[in-house]
Amino acid sequence: MISAFAPLLPARVGRVPRTARTASRARARTDNRSLTACVLLFTLLLEMAVAFLPQALKLSPLQATAGFKMASGYSMLALLVFAMGFGVLRRAPALARHARKLHELHQVAGLVLLVLLASHIGQRPVGFLFYTFHAMAFGVACGALRAMLGVKFGRAASAGLLGLHIAASCLVAAGAPLHLYFGYTYPAWGGGGG
Repeated sequence: MISAFAPLLPARVGRVPRTARTASRARARTDNRSLTACVLLFTLLLEMAVAFLPQALKLSPLQATAGFKMASGYSMLALLVFAMGFGVLRRAPALARHARKLHELHQVAGLVLLVLLASHIGQRPVGFLFYTFHAMAFGVACGALRAMLGVKFGRAASAGLLGLHIAASCLVAAGAPLHLYFGYTYPAWGGGGG
């Protein structure tokens, strides 16, 4: 008589079954697409508001105050530093497990930056900040399109969208210190800030 038995192996602790991992990844992709679609939609709405209905940006008389300009301006500067440092953060070995969360934070930072910029120019959407807003909106839209459709567009189109996203973001980043300089210098010449 031959006795066949299955050896008792210790159960793997901490392993999630393959089907559960696949379902979790699918949910994460769907959540990420929802966030990306929301970023793209808000960007388009803000662009239309600035282009066709700029008075909609005047939400409160506080927007014209120096305190609001400073608070929103320095908040934008901090968000811009985070957004521009995204590439470095994404490649950090300690943060490799959190790449998806970092990407979501990057998208939210871009949208909040755009909303703050729209409220910052709300009193007077003309001139330097007006064009900076369009450059920022273009960069955010390119990044969102790449996140949504980059795989479907193909590698070359995805790389092109990423290049446009980075170029527009660098243009905005270069304009920030310039605006800070003239924001503090121009009032000393007797003019108004903005």
